[in-house]
Amino acid sequence: MNKHILVAFVLMMISACQNSETKKAIEPKQSETVEQLLEMYNQKIINAAKTKSFAEISDLYDGESFLMAEYNPLILKDNNIKIYYDQIFAREDIKEYARQTVDITKFDKRIIEIGLFTKVLENSEEFRGKYFNVWKINDTGQLKLRAESFGYLNHIENPTKLLVPEANLIQPKSINIPLDLDAYNALNETNVIDRIPERSANVYTDDAIYLPFADTIKTGKDNLLKHYEVYYQNPAKIDSIQVVTYAYDPVENGYIRYAGFYVDWSVPGFSGNTTGTGISFWRREKDNTLRMHRQIGLHIHK
Repeated sequence: MNKHILVAFVLMMISACQNSETKKAIEPKQSETVEQLLEMYNQKIINAAKTKSFAEISDLYDGESFLMAEYNPLILKDNNIKIYYDQIFAREDIKEYARQTVDITKFDKRIIEIGLFTKVLENSEEFRGKYFNVWKINDTGQLKLRAESFGYLNHIENPTKLLVPEANLIQPKSINIPLDLDAYNALNETNVIDRIPERSANVYTDDAIYLPFADTIKTGKDNLLKHYEVYYQNPAKIDSIQVVTYAYDPVENGYIRYAGFYVDWSVPGFSGNTTGTGISFWRREKDNTLRMHRQIGLHIHK
């Protein structure tokens, strides 16, 4: 065989092997379950944080990816997500990091993954939180993060250390949503203003899971009712609320919605406003109503 042909053949084989290995890291095998795949991806996320290398997880994102990191505005597209993680990784020296998936909701082209994490830094600072990821399955069978979101189980005393303003280079635009989803959104806004626990809890399915700001995960309508009974004891008055949609994904039995909110509120002698982001899965029930089945709410620090 001609020497140049042999060299070309060897290089071609090496390239094929490299491509195969790359696909292996992100493409489901028929023998692998969703649970096994998510465990593998979560290990990649842990390794990236420990090694301070966004390259470890860059293949999980694409130009459509959303990042909702607690206290930060919505971060759009993989290049800005890289800016966020490059800065966060540079700030944090990880001593211990654990992630645990606690719930998976599967669709034809989407997977909702809810989990808990604990991260301990070398200076012994500890972060305990929860995450809500939406994975999309593209035409080649690969998993990509359609949206990554995470918050904490308690208030963070100094949120500025978690902010990366340089990553917020694109202002999200609101879009119109289907009429039925819009109607239930308007009803939910009214419930927030009225602050009646039973009405707020009734927005959810009986087996709903809600990840509220600076709190533990709430599971089931009964626990959500208790949550709102305590939450509404605060004497705050909601003067106005606006919820906007940045994107939505129709799924087999409802919609996954990616949104932002703006709330004006007042208490005796003081007033203010709160902004945030969130993801919700509105499931269509047997009576054809839409109810929230999975949700996370996050705040933006000002």
